[in-house]
Amino acid sequence: MDFLALTGRLGVPLGDEETRRQRAEAASALAAGRFADADKALAQAELHSIGGSSDLSALPVAQRLWIGENRADRAGISFLRTTPDAYREAAGRYGEASALIGLADIDRSRAVALAQAKALARLSEDFGGRDGYDAAVTLLRRLLEGLDSLEDAVAFAGAQDALAATLEALAEITGTEDLRVEALGRCRTGVENLHRDEAPLLWHALTVRFGRLAVTLGEAREDDALLEEAVTALASVLAVWDRNRDEAHWLEAEHMISRARAALGGRRSDLALLERAFNGFNRVAKAVDRTREPLRWAELQDQMGGVLVAMGERYREPVVFEEAIAVFAAALEERRRESVPLLWATSSANQALPMMRLAERRKDPVLARQALTQIAVAIEAMRSAGFAANAKRLEAHLIKAGALVEALHKA
Repeated sequence: MDFLALTGRLGVPLGDEETRRQRAEAASALAAGRFADADKALAQAELHSIGGSSDLSALPVAQRLWIGENRADRAGISFLRTTPDAYREAAGRYGEASALIGLADIDRSRAVALAQAKALARLSEDFGGRDGYDAAVTLLRRLLEGLDSLEDAVAFAGAQDALAATLEALAEITGTEDLRVEALGRCRTGVENLHRDEAPLLWHALTVRFGRLAVTLGEAREDDALLEEAVTALASVLAVWDRNRDEAHWLEAEHMISRARAALGGRRSDLALLERAFNGFNRVAKAVDRTREPLRWAELQDQMGGVLVAMGERYREPVVFEEAIAVFAAALEERRRESVPLLWATSSANQALPMMRLAERRKDPVLARQALTQIAVAIEAMRSAGFAANAKRLEAHLIKAGALVEALHKA
């Protein structure tokens, strides 16, 4: 829970007059940055609601709800301190709040349990390691066991989205593809019975996450079915998304669908798909501030270059290959060898491919030798930077470039 959301919650009337007074005191302390005093005021509100009882289950439902809500807000205060121990304390308090609320308000209890899982995930996200992610996964699996995909569609989808996000994050730090596969399945299951009108933001989040995972896996596996699923899902989001209200997420969806179309178009030699992919990448690139996000801008240039190379195979005129060379050159202005050697080597080798095509068409041995040199230097740069597997994948291009140079020399 962030500062503004917590401040808003403390301003909502809750409990009897004394509870409301303590919560107002907590709100004032929070606004002044006195987190310890805010927590103390909420703790006193809890004690007032408990009233000396040794059996909380015997308290009236309303009082149990007051106690649980105050404990949840204390969790929010812990979370604002942004230290690993504070995050752990927040997660523990959310768990206690969920148990306190319990059957008195099952939907609220589940929502607080979801907040607990997200706090655990943030522990790993903000401070590294996988312990927080692992704990969140365990908690979310347990939460899902008590949810029905039809009767509790929104809560079920929310938990699936949180689990998918956590699994995706774990996949990023471990490189385990199976985690992405499970995350994809969680998204598919979560959105299956969720109607967009029930929870628009959740539907958008799940659908975009599904699209991103499907594109990533589809590219890695060269799986056209997954890529087509990604296009369908992302197109459904883009068709109803107001770009002006949430441009950042709109651009992500546009970028992902363009990647899927580029991969499909390249394998199928489908010029229409390739043109749509190029236009999509270009729309995103125009919206990215190069000075603020130079590497993101360069990535888009590199991707546009790849699409142009694929399109060039369908055109007789060399101008498309020339454009590709220029676009890769723009990417290399930001992808510098001294700062990002792998990205520099990747774009340099990618630029060599349209050089080879042009050299072959023009019978130009000088351009062919330049392409050969760029690929060889890129391979060496990758090896020196510790990316031997990436270098290995370029060896086939090196052999082709060498054969082209030799053939042109003999000619």
